[in-house]
Amino acid sequence: MQPDPERQRAQELADYWTPFLLRMFGETGIFAAFGREARTGAEVAVTTSTDADTLERMLRALVSRGVFERLDDGRHRLTRLGRRYLTDEPGNVAGLANFKPWELHAWADALHTLRTGEPSFARHFGATFWEWLAANPREAATFNDTMRRRTASLLDAALPSIDWPEQGTVVDVGGGNGLLLERLLAIRPELRGVIFDLPHVVDEARAILDDAGVGDRVEVVGGDFFEAAPPGHDLYVLASVLHDWQDDDAVSILGTCRRAMPPSGRLTLFEAVLGTGPEFDLAKMVDLHMLVLFGARERTRQEWERLLERGGFVLERVTPTPGLSWIEARPATT
Repeated sequence: MQPDPERQRAQELADYWTPFLLRMFGETGIFAAFGREARTGAEVAVTTSTDADTLERMLRALVSRGVFERLDDGRHRLTRLGRRYLTDEPGNVAGLANFKPWELHAWADALHTLRTGEPSFARHFGATFWEWLAANPREAATFNDTMRRRTASLLDAALPSIDWPEQGTVVDVGGGNGLLLERLLAIRPELRGVIFDLPHVVDEARAILDDAGVGDRVEVVGGDFFEAAPPGHDLYVLASVLHDWQDDDAVSILGTCRRAMPPSGRLTLFEAVLGTGPEFDLAKMVDLHMLVLFGARERTRQEWERLLERGGFVLERVTPTPGLSWIEARPATT
């Protein structure tokens, strides 16, 4: 029988088992247990409390996908591709291949989204994503840890890409546990920061910023970015916040920032900017994930420009980085 590359490619696209395997290997520490060494499945099964026979069968499947290679003596090791799932590998994607069962449940119900345009997460769980997260602290801790690791890898590559002020105050709106300010203030010793998020979220930031040695230069403020933001500061940053919200809500958040800042203030977003061509773009997939979870979206440059205009801003420049883009804007004059 003649090889049929097109059929093989179609099978690969229809495969939903490989994404599950990658996430399970990350969740159970199997990737970390292999590291950069060749090991037997039985050895790794002991250190990760997994079933040896099942692990061998899963390794066989991932060998066929180029993630592992099997040596003549029966041991396995990660390939160059596979090492991208190690958290300490330069350019790793470990933060992308994480295991969050609640997201899988939402996608299992995603026909609802296709038929209605509404987020299937709320249909499945009977609450919005944020309501559900607030009611499930263990899952919220997992979510926050995952976001911190993902943001850390993105910021490592992105922070040097634009000119940050040497002095003044930066407000990290929706700043979570303070990672952006932790990294930024470490390279700008005269800069001060304000981390602003829901009260139960920013409580965690205090200890993290203190441990990083920048806590004395950061004011921690709890609040709701739909109502008000800390007023009168120089630069307001929204890092991976607006893609969690549909347009009208995103405009409301922008409006809150616009009302808080002086005429000389500036706004910087850290977000995906969707490409408009036919080539693969991970953000096109993340766009659908935002829809299924939140009813939200990723945006093109033109869509960002229109959104910023509705929120009272003028887009000045977009600076791509290896992950997301910096989108810089100034207040519109009336």
